[in-house]
Amino acid sequence: MSFKPTDHAVLRFELMVPLLPTLRRLARLGALLSLLISLSGCVSFNQPPRQALLSALNLQVQLSEVELADALQLSPREDVPSLQRVRLDQQRLERIQNQKVWLLHGRFDWRWPGEALNVASPFELRLIRGEKGQTWRLLKPPSSQSPQWRIYPLPLA
Repeated sequence: MSFKPTDHAVLRFELMVPLLPTLRRLARLGALLSLLISLSGCVSFNQPPRQALLSALNLQVQLSEVELADALQLSPREDVPSLQRVRLDQQRLERIQNQKVWLLHGRFDWRWPGEALNVASPFELRLIRGEKGQTWRLLKPPSSQSPQWRIYPLPLA
C-alpha cells in the first residue's frame, strides 16, 4: 500500500474538520482570558475613592492656608477655596512604618470665593485606610514644627 502526497493532505484535512469549532472556541476563550488578565492589572483594589481624594485635597489646602497664615502672623481666612478640575496623574502603594499608604500625585485648579483667578497647582497626598477599613485618613509627613507623621481623619462619603 503506497500513499501519495495528495492523500495525506486530504486525510489530514478530514481529521481536522471536526476539530475546527473546538479550536475556534479555545481561541476565543484564550483571547478573553488574556484580555481579562491584562485589564485586571489596570485596576487596583482597595484604592481610595474619588470622594476621599477630594476631601483630602480640600483638607490639605485648608491646612496649608492655616500654616501659611501662622507663618505670616495673619489670621486665617474664614471661607473655603473651591477645588476644580482635579486630575490624578499617578497613584501607588508604599509602606510607611509598616502601614500601606496610597501616594497620589496630580494637579488641580482652585480659587477663593469671590475671586476670578483660578490657580493651577500640583498635589501630593498620602492616604491611609482607617483601622476598620471603612474610612480614610490624610497622612502628612514630618516637618520642622512636627517631627511625627500627622494623621487627619476624613469625613465619611
